[in-house]
Amino acid sequence: MLIRPREGGDIAACVEVLREVHALDGYPRYLPGDVEAFLIQPDAYACWVAELEGVVVGHVALAPTTSPAAMKIASDALGRPEAELGVVARLFVAGRARRTGAGQRLLGTAATAATARGLWPVLDVTTDAAAAIALYERSGWTRVGTATIVFRSGRTLDEHVYLGPGSDA
Repeated sequence: MLIRPREGGDIAACVEVLREVHALDGYPRYLPGDVEAFLIQPDAYACWVAELEGVVVGHVALAPTTSPAAMKIASDALGRPEAELGVVARLFVAGRARRTGAGQRLLGTAATAATARGLWPVLDVTTDAAAAIALYERSGWTRVGTATIVFRSGRTLDEHVYLGPGSDA
């Protein structure tokens, strides 16, 4: 398993894997019409992919922000301004690469990169994503609250907010 920075040529493979993950797990809950734009996240600090035998099988990004409600919960729990948070986002792993450690390694890569930037790693995850929640909790992440996201369309999404390992909250 190789974890490396995402390159422009990886986007098509990441789109394919994300479509598979959406079909398997319903992540993301509301798959946007422009999946490529969802992945590219122009404001992301960095993005990585997992490769297994030369094939992209996973992805993660480190971003400056997520929903305002989740950012507030994390900021309040840490007693730190939102500008000091690094959001682990767009984490997904293909079905064929599950139980290989890819998710754990991608999560750790993004969290380590956040810390290296002087940021506290945080993330938000839908409340019904049992496998993802189990990964985060096994990895030492601490749940500090639940946010309800309201989209422009009126749809809502409940998400747990987590702080990276070492939290003193």
